[in-house]
Amino acid sequence: MSAVRPTGPLDRVAGAHDAAVLAVARRGEPVARAGLADALQVTPQAISKILTRLMDRGLMTESGSYSSGPGKPTTLYRIVPGSRRAIGLHLTRSRLHGVVADLTGQVLERHDAGIDPDLGAAALVDVLARATRELAGKGDGELLGVGVGMPGPVDPVSGTHLGSTSSTEGWRGASIRDLLLAELGMPVLVDHDSRAALVGESWSQPGLLDNSVLVLAEEGLGAALRLDGTIVHGAHSRAGEAGHMVVQMGGEPCPCGRRGCAQVEYLSALQDGDPGRAAEVLATVVLNLVRLVDVDRVVLGGRSVHEHHRATMEAIRGALEQGLHEGEALHVEVLLSTRGADLIAAGAACQVLEHEYGLPTTLVGPDSR
Repeated sequence: MSAVRPTGPLDRVAGAHDAAVLAVARRGEPVARAGLADALQVTPQAISKILTRLMDRGLMTESGSYSSGPGKPTTLYRIVPGSRRAIGLHLTRSRLHGVVADLTGQVLERHDAGIDPDLGAAALVDVLARATRELAGKGDGELLGVGVGMPGPVDPVSGTHLGSTSSTEGWRGASIRDLLLAELGMPVLVDHDSRAALVGESWSQPGLLDNSVLVLAEEGLGAALRLDGTIVHGAHSRAGEAGHMVVQMGGEPCPCGRRGCAQVEYLSALQDGDPGRAAEVLATVVLNLVRLVDVDRVVLGGRSVHEHHRATMEAIRGALEQGLHEGEALHVEVLLSTRGADLIAAGAACQVLEHEYGLPTTLVGPDSR
């Protein structure tokens, strides 16, 4: 058996096609060269070269064959989930939930710990590092790195927590990524929790959520956008701050200085024991986002959503039915995340996987073959 070639970032055109094959293979069913060639619009010879590269890296393997008539049997190939793994950490102001995920995004192991909300950045990084070291010993395959999904605006390039009116002061302005990188000596990605969640949903369902919004209700209310296959960050890394969308003129005062923001209205309704009113707030947010950015799928996630999922789904579907006129021929599917409490941690792990093996969409097309 030949040795597995060490992993490395997939580069340009070859990398784009390798990533595209992996995306098809992540759907779970064994694939044949002819089917891959049709799906990616490349020649069978090109697919053979791609499969050879991926098998050399241990990312794919042969998975039997079948005969459909005279001639040589057709060989099938499948992804090797255990060939690579990544760690994902979901950080809130009071707790830490960590996972190890394989190459398909499936969770292998979990870790939970409490967080002191008054921790400064250095102490916080120590907690994150301890959790990472514990999880690093779990699962098989090459460990690619650790992703962190955390609340509040986050610059995904520098891994800096930008802070907000409701942020923990000790984290504001700290480059969590750089501090954790120095502590661990392994690749680290840090991003907003809702963006991590949407990447996780997209990784496990390639192509399904190319134009989608994920609305996350955890300790706050936020959203993430994927438009034309690309996660939207915005000019100041604050895209998706749906919690500060005004939904009630003259409503509850918000720490941001305005009144009637979606987050404060939503949390107020839950505190008052009125999940129906909370669902209506969420439905208003979803309808506004659908109207604004024209997505065809909405994913709902977070503990609050799952606790009141029936009322929430009914309110959102009702708002979309009333707010999107039949003559416009608009169809929007509302989905409930199936990842439960793992949503953000698994998404943070999938961000690491996507960084290494994700599809660079700008490089794929007729001119890149």
